[in-house]
Amino acid sequence: MQRHPSSFAHRATPPSIGRALACLTLTCLTWLGTAHAAPPKGDASRGQTLYGQQCMACHAADISLAGPLHRGVVGRPSASVPDYPYSPALQRLKLTWTERTLDTWLRDPNRMAPGNRMGFAVSSAQDRLDLIAYLKTLQPQAATGSSKP
Repeated sequence: MQRHPSSFAHRATPPSIGRALACLTLTCLTWLGTAHAAPPKGDASRGQTLYGQQCMACHAADISLAGPLHRGVVGRPSASVPDYPYSPALQRLKLTWTERTLDTWLRDPNRMAPGNRMGFAVSSAQDRLDLIAYLKTLQPQAATGSSKP
């Protein structure tokens, strides 16, 4: 018995399956291309300049002013600088300052901790990345074991 030319065995792949396979392939290639993309990086040098322009009215690296000192802030628990009078909002926060939490904080401190005393936000994502890159350079100073006169 001879098969009819329109039988399934002789047909090409239906167009809908071909389109679906093409979309699936494109999606997989796009995912593979972006899955390993490095996150955007900040410029610590520019961050230091921004810090001087935007943060130093209230903060310093090594002493607390209107705001707590910033040396060692990355990796430090929130509200943990000894003898600094944190607002109740920050005392309740209970987190560790990471790149992510600092970014959220700098973007909108009042959303993160309503009632805090920081009256400043950094709307530019690149400025936040640069400031955080600079804050990461302010590593805690190692104890030397000797006292200064």
